[in-house]
Amino acid sequence: MSTTQIPEIQATVRERLGTRYAARLREEGQLPVVVYGHKKAPLHVSVDFKQLNDLLHDNVHLLKITTDQGTTEACLIKDVQWNHLSSRIIHADLARVDLTEKVTVEVVLEFTGNAVGLKEAGAILEHPVNSIEVECLATNIPQTIVVNVEALEAGQSLSVSNLTLPQGVVAKTEGDTVVASVQVQAEVVEEEATEGGDEPEVIGRPAKEDGEAGDE
Repeated sequence: MSTTQIPEIQATVRERLGTRYAARLREEGQLPVVVYGHKKAPLHVSVDFKQLNDLLHDNVHLLKITTDQGTTEACLIKDVQWNHLSSRIIHADLARVDLTEKVTVEVVLEFTGNAVGLKEAGAILEHPVNSIEVECLATNIPQTIVVNVEALEAGQSLSVSNLTLPQGVVAKTEGDTVVASVQVQAEVVEEEATEGGDEPEVIGRPAKEDGEAGDE
């Protein structure tokens, strides 16, 4: 990502702090935000809720904050707080960043393809983790890391060390961490084996055993 591609968001410096004023901002479609780091005093601002929410849904990590006081700073989205229902963002923390420095961030995994192993009865695709930690320049943070699972056979797995990462991006999550696997459910296999071993049903009246009385 070049500096010209970094999303920019307008912010208003907050003169008043506290729960009451934060609630009022949210009612007006604004989101309380704190910008901190790089040995500078924290900056309390408000931004357009929809604009920041859309950037989060697009997996954006780096953005520029331009305030109504004429300052512009590059920031990483570091922490997002949700309401008690986890349905709406109520606060965000942004960390100032130098565009020439390396940063460590969590990047979402994007799974693609249909694993060939899923053709086997009882096979399911599992992905134990949905993101991994990577290190790279602030301007090189990928929005997602693509994980192609097409070649996975039943019983096989993909680990972090198997991923193809963009140039300049290094995985910090342990290389043996499994990100995807095709597992066969044991109970399905056992059920099929049992069904296959059943004797055929005999249709009709069974033969009488010795000494069995006839019809009355």
